[in-house]
Amino acid sequence: MRWLAALLALVPSTNSAAGEWPPLPKSGFVSGRLATEADLKRGDAIFLSLVDGKPSGSPARIHVPQFAHLIEENGARRPVVVIQAETNEQGTVFGVKDVRGNEYVATEAEVILLGSSHP
Repeated sequence: MRWLAALLALVPSTNSAAGEWPPLPKSGFVSGRLATEADLKRGDAIFLSLVDGKPSGSPARIHVPQFAHLIEENGARRPVVVIQAETNEQGTVFGVKDVRGNEYVATEAEVILLGSSHP
């Protein structure tokens, strides 16, 4: 999971105001399948799950999109929307966006799912 932490460290960390939530999108996400390179180029996905250049894993069995909290290193909770969720041998990996459009890749230990009703 160190590679995920390294990815998170590379993403800008601008804090959202408390209670400020990104909108739940009607498009611009990946649900029920693995993300493709085309999804990544369109901005509908944040990461690709590849092993030896081939798709790896499976779509996570959760509703996408949905609201969530991203748990930051200092314990703060950042309001985000899950736009991608995939499972591999190491667990579930999420692609999330905050209200400012910053993108993050996170493990299931770093995300609290809140469902599709506005928090």
